[in-house]
Amino acid sequence: MKVKVIKPSKTEQIAKKKVCAYARVSTDSSEQEDSLENQSAYFENYIQSNPEWEFVGIYSDQGISGFKENRPEFLRMIADAKAGKIDLIVVKSVSRFARNTETVLKFSRELKSIGVGIFFQLQNINTLSGAGELMLTIIAAFAQAESEGASDGAKLLYKRKFSAGIPAYGLERTLGYTADEDGIIRIVEQEAQTVRLIFDLAEKGIWPSKIAAYLNENGMTTGAGCQWNATGIFRVLHNPAFKGDMVLQKTYLDDRRIRHKNEGQVDQWYIADNHPAIVSPEQWDAVQDVLRKRSEHLKREQSSPTSPRDCKANYPLSGKLFCPRCGSKLIRKRDKGDREYWVCRTNVKVGVSTCKGIWLPATVANNWGEISEPTTVVEYKDEYGMKHYTGYPKEEYESSPDCPYSILQERVN
Repeated sequence: MKVKVIKPSKTEQIAKKKVCAYARVSTDSSEQEDSLENQSAYFENYIQSNPEWEFVGIYSDQGISGFKENRPEFLRMIADAKAGKIDLIVVKSVSRFARNTETVLKFSRELKSIGVGIFFQLQNINTLSGAGELMLTIIAAFAQAESEGASDGAKLLYKRKFSAGIPAYGLERTLGYTADEDGIIRIVEQEAQTVRLIFDLAEKGIWPSKIAAYLNENGMTTGAGCQWNATGIFRVLHNPAFKGDMVLQKTYLDDRRIRHKNEGQVDQWYIADNHPAIVSPEQWDAVQDVLRKRSEHLKREQSSPTSPRDCKANYPLSGKLFCPRCGSKLIRKRDKGDREYWVCRTNVKVGVSTCKGIWLPATVANNWGEISEPTTVVEYKDEYGMKHYTGYPKEEYESSPDCPYSILQERVN
């Protein structure tokens, strides 16, 4: 009996592993940017030189701490791996992948469960191997401890500098300031003019929202070239940097590397005369006083007890104030925030389509003192958009050309 061996006509091709690399640098400096480019070039050549691997790309994050999971390219890589686009991730070291043990183990386990491995070159660990996770846990813990030790050392160095009164920097991104080649803080005069205008208007009592609107209308932008809002104005007005001082460690990181506002949990340092001032300390203090009084006034309005609604004895101005648009009497009314106003009766009883009316804050009217004759209330805005109110004797107002209604017109009173 003869046996003939039939050989396969085609050799079975083994599918290549889809391999990518992840690179990360923690700062945006030009040196680190060069390092990132070099890492990317190295990994591309490294992966393509392996005939069993298929190069599927480089994922890289720049200027983001390894303690953060929310890294755009890192998260995109994890999503692509879960979508089946990646079989193996190559990383230079454990610390480049993540700086804390929890994150390293979390993602390595997630990826391992779907058959995706991570190869850490420096430590020669593949997470798909049997001893991979044990070694990874030990090395990740050491990497985290090393990073935290370096962070604590840096904090200690800063504490010593601050305690010794050594000038602090970091104002390069603050409106009105820049740093020269030697790192010395200088004033940018064009931007400083905007800062001075903000303080001048605030000292006059102009509200932050009105200051923001005025700057936007006149084409004055923030340091980032954006439009202003009330929050941005508040930040400028409360920042002691503009009077030449600095508060250091306004925020801090907890054990999970989450940033919080420092409200006494850790030390702070206040450094006076740290750099050139844009506004005088006297004006800065005066503005803080204006803001404080405004805040206290609003709190009093919100917390003050309301007077009985049907007690006319509490309303000595009843029947004495009149609308400038239709001539109707102003009546006492509370808004949804329980703030009291004198409002056009026609506007309230008939509707805004009949009369646009006027809303005079009761706090403004109370400051006018005693009014002995019928008074027409007129509202106007200044160039900064702030509302103001004044009163004219009703008879005098109705005989003036500014009166919009006819004396003979029938009014609702």
